[in-house]
Amino acid sequence: MSGQDAFWDPIEGAVAPEFRRRPEREPSKLPASFKKLELPLFFLAFPGFILAFLGDSLLPYGIALVTFGMAGGFAINHFTGATEDRLERLWKTGEHLGFRFRPEIPASRLRDIRQKIPELFKLRIGGSIPLNIESEMWGRSESGTPLWLGLGAFSSAAFFGGPKQTTKLANAGAQGNVVMMIAAYKLDRDTGIRIALMPESLGAVGPFDRDLKTESVAFNDTFNIRVTSRADDGDLDQISVNVLQVLTPAFQTTLLELADRFAARVIVDRDTVYFGGFHNLQSLDDTVLQSFVKEIVAAFAAASTSFKRYAE
Repeated sequence: MSGQDAFWDPIEGAVAPEFRRRPEREPSKLPASFKKLELPLFFLAFPGFILAFLGDSLLPYGIALVTFGMAGGFAINHFTGATEDRLERLWKTGEHLGFRFRPEIPASRLRDIRQKIPELFKLRIGGSIPLNIESEMWGRSESGTPLWLGLGAFSSAAFFGGPKQTTKLANAGAQGNVVMMIAAYKLDRDTGIRIALMPESLGAVGPFDRDLKTESVAFNDTFNIRVTSRADDGDLDQISVNVLQVLTPAFQTTLLELADRFAARVIVDRDTVYFGGFHNLQSLDDTVLQSFVKEIVAAFAAASTSFKRYAE
């Protein structure tokens, strides 16, 4: 691929991102074994905040814990090269998939992405955690569909994801890395609606559970279904037709299969699909993590288009 290759893009329509080679890494100043101290130090700040709010006599101790925890965590991250390691794994994954990789999404562009699909970046209590992306890549799925991927890799702990969104290896500790991903691609038709499928809230029961329902009890229990905009002048019958044309039984079955592995959420915005999710791995071994990131991102890219023909 040349540096001027053009790619489909969900925000700008088409882009020609600059081809960049992975930079040479300088040796880390601390051995990799210190990485296991990063999260515990950050967690130390939480009781510090609590002490700081309990009273004036405890304020100095709270400030000391917060300062030590935050400064220590950032220092471990910096001197072990943990952030650079996570970025390099994503970069190698882009090369492995044959995608054009951008290591950092410009702030203005990230703002546009967040405004386009705000549901994926918001916390829903009892429903879903916000996704966080820092890098992006453009290419094609295995089926040849032009695809955009937004990604982020972060330190994590065992309780980050549910048991079905976490891969735990034998003898692995509680710490690891989580990969957050958003894929986007274009449908061959305009659905006429914008529909958001988010993980169903734990409290979505009774008369206050007002999202749309399908004939599938399992799908209704798994996903909160909202039509957020439409091009039908308020015709309720046409809304129902459009929703059922998108949420076909095959679409629902496929998405249910992906819900557990990625905590899947989907936005169909007229003729564009956004598929978001994450997966967590309990391991700090770089070789294991590199293989994991390649496999999980490749699987996510394939999964993102697996229901394309059903929505069309």
